[in-house]
Amino acid sequence: MDTVRIFYTRWLSIALFSGLLLCAVPAGATLNTIPAMGTVFLGEEGLDVTATGVGPGSQIAWYGPGGSVTSVRSATVTVADPTDFYISPATFSGKTGAWFLLPSNSLAFYVQDPTLEVRVYDYSLNFEITLSSNWLPAGDAAGFRIETNLYEMAERPGVSGAPVTIRLKGPDGVEYSSLGSYPLRDIAVSRSPQETGAVWYTGSSLYPRGTYTVLAECDANDMKDNYPVTGKTISTGVTFVMQTTNPLVATPTTDRPMTTATMAAETSLPTTVVTTVATTVPATTETTPAETAVPATSPPPTTTPGFGCISILSGLCVAAALAFSRR
Repeated sequence: MDTVRIFYTRWLSIALFSGLLLCAVPAGATLNTIPAMGTVFLGEEGLDVTATGVGPGSQIAWYGPGGSVTSVRSATVTVADPTDFYISPATFSGKTGAWFLLPSNSLAFYVQDPTLEVRVYDYSLNFEITLSSNWLPAGDAAGFRIETNLYEMAERPGVSGAPVTIRLKGPDGVEYSSLGSYPLRDIAVSRSPQETGAVWYTGSSLYPRGTYTVLAECDANDMKDNYPVTGKTISTGVTFVMQTTNPLVATPTTDRPMTTATMAAETSLPTTVVTTVATTVPATTETTPAETAVPATSPPPTTTPGFGCISILSGLCVAAALAFSRR
């Protein structure tokens, strides 16, 4: 029974891994084959456009952004070899949309300017890592979200999706080609947005704590080499810190090392406040009335004691005389 379980487990693992590889690698032999009314992108070279009706020496025309055939052509291109056609950025930039085969004016193919961006998600806590929250908690399960118009390559015969590579570089300079059994190279993107799901288990010892960078790129038919533009064939990079604690949260003051200077500063502050209050407030409220109001309204005191006694005796004599005269 145990032997059967081991065999089944190994078979299931091999099947799962093989399925991931098949989903991740589009058929390269037909990636350059463009169907009638298909879509091509700036920078692609070596394209076979014979299925669109274009032959050697054929002319194709662009009538403007609206894509409608008018009497005035905005641009005309001669195709020398329809089995080896180059969508040159110098020739086709700014001329996206429908291109028509002359002289019939039948629709040959569409030209598009590629777009490509990648986002990093924490699936454990369900949030996106951005410039304002560039922290991935160590131990969480993470993954990626690809946003692009290159998914239209999936309409080409035998192609499961546009081959997009996610470049993940760790703090030690190591670039990861896979995360466990999930390959990061030539991911077949057949829709937008397309998420990888939780494929990165950051708790593994394979991923050290520190700063990571992530970007996505697509070099289908050498388009990245011919058109290396950020946001087009190369995404904007995402930089974040993978560690246990959030680097955006300030360290509590209680965790500061207490040096002699710090202790002196913290213990002297209350003394300074108390001394200032005690010496300034009473001095201005108690002494001012005694020194300024009383001397200003009272006559100067007399310092001769004898004069006071004579005044009292004189007053008594006058009073006695008045009382005697009334009798």
